[in-house]
Amino acid sequence: MSAKTQNTSPFEAVPKRKFGYHTKQVDEFISDARQAYESDSGITADIVQSKTFDLVRGGYRPDQVDQVLERLEDALRRAERDEFIADHGQQAWDMKLIELLEELMGRLQRPHGEKFRRAEPNIQGYDMTEVDDCMARITSHLQDEEHIRLTDVRNATFSAQKGHRAYDEAQVDAFLLAVVELLVVLD
Repeated sequence: MSAKTQNTSPFEAVPKRKFGYHTKQVDEFISDARQAYESDSGITADIVQSKTFDLVRGGYRPDQVDQVLERLEDALRRAERDEFIADHGQQAWDMKLIELLEELMGRLQRPHGEKFRRAEPNIQGYDMTEVDDCMARITSHLQDEEHIRLTDVRNATFSAQKGHRAYDEAQVDAFLLAVVELLVVLD
């Protein structure tokens, strides 16, 4: 069924034979998140960013749910930025951003093939060349040489690779999340 579900959800369901996000889990999280956001209590950007749902046949379309969660995460990150500035001042915020930028640039300026730890032997990782190319685009963006869209970083994918030509997936993913967090608050 590709039409919207009968319960006034903004999300479409995938066909019954395909897998999507568990509808009840999504509905409960969205409802709880909305209440927490409106009452300014109990929800953070990190909670939204780390939320996962079970995959079930006939569930909600993951792309639609992910887009809503990304918008909520971005709104929360900006609210957290504004609250930090209100509590500590613009100068403290600027210093925090400079520290984060320096930390990110430290990794980005490493030589090709050395930006992240290698995947363990016989463990699948990300293709090193593709990751390094993505990191070059991020570096250019942070140095105001070219523009990269937030969605490009969020949706970055890399081919699977094993052995000495692969980076550790978890380390690359964590770095990309830090870049996303920076880009959101710089917006």
